[in-house]
Amino acid sequence: MTSERDLKLVYSVAVILFIVGLFCYAAFPVKPPDEPLRIQYRSATGNVLFEHAKHATEYDVSCYDCHHHPGDDEAGLIACSECHLKNPEENAPPPERCLDCHDADDIEDTEMPSQPDASHDQCSECHSGIGAGPVKQACSECHAQ
Repeated sequence: MTSERDLKLVYSVAVILFIVGLFCYAAFPVKPPDEPLRIQYRSATGNVLFEHAKHATEYDVSCYDCHHHPGDDEAGLIACSECHLKNPEENAPPPERCLDCHDADDIEDTEMPSQPDASHDQCSECHSGIGAGPVKQACSECHAQ
C-alpha cells in the first residue's frame, strides 16, 4: 500500500507542476499569425470555410487580387466586410471606410454589392478563370450544411 507521506508528495508535485504549467501558458502566449489561416463566413445557407493561407501561398494569389482598393501598402489592406455589408440598407450612404479611398461624389450613384454577392462574384469569377475550385455554382460546393 501507499503511505500517506507518499501520497502527499505526489499531490504536492502535481500541484507544483500544474502551477508551473499555468504560469508558462500565461507568460509565453503563442503569437497569432500576421494573416489569418482560415476565415469562416457564417451564412443561413451553411457556413463557408475559406482557406486564406492556402489561397495566399499555394495558388500564388496576390493580396491585391482579392483585397481591391487597398491603401498604398499592405498595411492598408481591408477586410471585405468593412465596405460590403451583409445586409445593406437600400439608399443608405456608403460605409465610412469607403470614404478613406473614395470621394463621396465619386461613389454617390454606385451600387455597393452586399458581402455575399461580392464574395460569390469574386470567388466564382476567379475559380472559373483558372479552372479550379468549386465552379459548378452548386451551393453545397462551398456552403457546409
